[in-house]
Amino acid sequence: MRRSASIALAVAAGAAAIVPAAAPASAAVQDFGLVSPVLASMLPGQTGWVSTMWASAGDVCDVKITASATGVTVKYPSNTGTYSSLSKGDALATGRMDYAAFNLTLPQNTLIGVVPLTLNYSYTTKNAGATTCTGVQHSGSALATIATISLTGDAVVQKTTAITVPKATPVWSQLNFHAQGTVTNVQVTVSGGPSGLVVSYPGERAYSSLNQGSTLLAGSDDYAAVKFDATNVPTGVYKLKVKVTYGSTVDTNDLLLTVS
Repeated sequence: MRRSASIALAVAAGAAAIVPAAAPASAAVQDFGLVSPVLASMLPGQTGWVSTMWASAGDVCDVKITASATGVTVKYPSNTGTYSSLSKGDALATGRMDYAAFNLTLPQNTLIGVVPLTLNYSYTTKNAGATTCTGVQHSGSALATIATISLTGDAVVQKTTAITVPKATPVWSQLNFHAQGTVTNVQVTVSGGPSGLVVSYPGERAYSSLNQGSTLLAGSDDYAAVKFDATNVPTGVYKLKVKVTYGSTVDTNDLLLTVS
């Protein structure tokens, strides 16, 4: 089963030493910098958290990092709001590494290739022996890249392939789905199975929508609720068909129903 990660993590693979990347020409001192400029890949239209790894060659504090890219929507952790800092606080000791995360949304029409992401950062190099964040302030920028990859297979992947329902009483079941690409107007229906099986949907509609709305963003999961009444069905295992429509596309997949 193919899955797209809703949180993309970038790590410094095979780094021989904890040394920040080369400083831009405008920076006089470089105690702090990006370890690896190559970030994890994303799908066009995907929203997800992307982590960037940073290293320090000196004791630094008050680290603030922002990200920008053409057409890309950037959001930051709720505790910082307008910027990201490091996962363990805003300080980093000599020789240490930590990551800063950004929530990115790529446009649906993003071309397959590489998206350049500009990271602007500021920090303070602490004075020797300082117990508070006092010292010399610095700023700089680094260029990172996000590879955009093409969608393979169905845009919506059905994660639930089998369910069990009791014969004694009707029950609601959740059918889980994962989006490899952003889709809208998602509708789910279930058909087939043994005589006597009654299938119904929320609000007495002819289909079920997703729990969080009719849109499923690339890389995200959601479920559709379906009610099964098997009180007039013999116990056993039956094959049903799940039809998922979104836009003008119709996907059909099997669902094994066990009546116990």
